[in-house]
Amino acid sequence: MRTFLVAFLMALGIAALTTSPVLHLARWLRLFDQPDGVRKIHRDAIPRLGGIALTAGYLSPIVALLFYTNTFATELREADTRLHAFFLGALAILALGVYDDIRGCGAWAKLGVQSGVAVLLWSVGLRFDSFSLMGTAYDLGVLSLPVTMLWVAGIINAINLIDGMDGLAAGVAVFASLALFMIAVMDGNPILALFASVLGGACLGFLLYNFSPALIFMGDSGSMGIGYMFAVASLWTVSKRSTALALLLPAVALGLPIADTALAFGRRAIRGRSPFHSDREHIHHRLLDLGLTPRKAVLVLYLICGVLTAVVVALRAWVI
Repeated sequence: MRTFLVAFLMALGIAALTTSPVLHLARWLRLFDQPDGVRKIHRDAIPRLGGIALTAGYLSPIVALLFYTNTFATELREADTRLHAFFLGALAILALGVYDDIRGCGAWAKLGVQSGVAVLLWSVGLRFDSFSLMGTAYDLGVLSLPVTMLWVAGIINAINLIDGMDGLAAGVAVFASLALFMIAVMDGNPILALFASVLGGACLGFLLYNFSPALIFMGDSGSMGIGYMFAVASLWTVSKRSTALALLLPAVALGLPIADTALAFGRRAIRGRSPFHSDREHIHHRLLDLGLTPRKAVLVLYLICGVLTAVVVALRAWVI
């Protein structure tokens, strides 16, 4: 447990300490997210690129652990092929996000890179190979790759789409990380606990600058990176329990962004629009339309995430 606490505090500290220089860099480069009065509801131009600080926060403890000698470090080093693919994928997603934050990138181009990263993960065994339910295993066969790709791209874009208000995406990630950490402890799953610890710590450290009124936004470099971490954590630990539960528990923990994404894609499909067509009908926008302030709307969504965290722990206790 001490390792997880140290990893959490290290991620929190690094994210908090690196956010300030990233904030100044974004201001110097004049990389601002401009309000539009419709979808982007902030009043002033806010610097972005906060994803760089977030990535430094959650990757640094994992790298540091590789130079340490304990059970977790040994388990990580023994999975060297997976670990190399994980880091390569994380850097690819960060590069994609930074490019999008600076220059802009089309939705299909982003989906292409995300799919490529998913193929990389699949190739090293981070994938869904079979579907186990009620003691019966069903081999996914040729569906293994598309299911893995759908999971990776789906979780990445779910976090990306929910990132619409100060502190929302980072706060959602903190609650989901807490849920996954509690599952990991109950399962005796150190890798999942490690991922949840570093991600929760990094997001909490970043929230010091990102909670309303935000000084900096995480940008796509942050939201896609958070989604990537959740997707990989699920894939890495899928062998620890049935595939159904390996999908269900993280999906419930991330219920808010997943539901928001499903509703967004559904209404756009009904209207004959591209699933990546932007609109102002996300859950947080609807709360604002009800008269809530941005801060109160975020707190309401935090409450929902807290309930989902409790549901996840109850599900884990019930199924075992």
